[in-house]
Amino acid sequence: MGRLGLLLVALAGLGLNGTGQDLERIRQLHASLSTCAGDDCQPISDTLASALSAHLAELAEWPADGSTAEFMATVQSADGRLRVMTWNWPHEDRTSSYGGLVAFRQAPGAPAEFTTLRDRSSADRPDVNRSLKAEEWNGALYFGMVPDEVDDNVWLLLGWDDADAQVTRKVIEPIHIRPKGPRFGAGVLQTPMGLQRRYVLEYADAVQASLRFQPAVRGKDGHPPRVLFDHLAPREPHLTGITAYYGPDMTFDAFVPGKKGAPWLLQENTEAIQPLQEDRPFNDPRPRNGRRNRR
Repeated sequence: MGRLGLLLVALAGLGLNGTGQDLERIRQLHASLSTCAGDDCQPISDTLASALSAHLAELAEWPADGSTAEFMATVQSADGRLRVMTWNWPHEDRTSSYGGLVAFRQAPGAPAEFTTLRDRSSADRPDVNRSLKAEEWNGALYFGMVPDEVDDNVWLLLGWDDADAQVTRKVIEPIHIRPKGPRFGAGVLQTPMGLQRRYVLEYADAVQASLRFQPAVRGKDGHPPRVLFDHLAPREPHLTGITAYYGPDMTFDAFVPGKKGAPWLLQENTEAIQPLQEDRPFNDPRPRNGRRNRR
């Protein structure tokens, strides 16, 4: 039996005999993704998704604090119906593969439905105009979840994408829970370029950029609930369109709710009257960048 087989057998031997043991097995599976290589990693990721499904299926309610959030990217809706957990493993060419699990309940206490996510490479920039099935998912580590103002089966996922050696990405990824399962990319983001199904911030690998949900603030200098982020621009005008030379220009843009029944509307050059909190509550898998993308 090979190294991978021995590892999976050892982890399976921990069993699923209670919440504590469940989480310990899940933690060890997740940790093993930092030491695997090549084709050995995908089976570990799939086993991790299965272990998470079994664990969550046993719980009448999912903990609001996200019991897996301390060691993997975990987000959950305020109503407790939707939970998304994502993870990745890096490759020698500075791209990454991603795995994940979408767990959804129609109502509290209802049987859970699980969808496993896989993305073999972070190399390609996501298409902002496509609606994607789960098997076409653009991998990301999600650190935020924002309910849609109109459709209670749509949420905006805020994520970080390793991309490659030249660029890093942050994404606003609408997820729509449908009767046949989740779809990624809902037409709810209105920009000057038209309606988009996702919004992608792509910028130089060495710089920092923020993406954060801010609740509504009342008063003279207040604002509606919004998804606020750095406006990105090239280092020099002649570099326009080459995102490996893009970075924040000290201004901010935001998506705010449109009028009743309308999509989220992009507001450019927005005042950031609140400090932007750290938006990467997970470890960058590349040690040299352990403190990158923090503000």
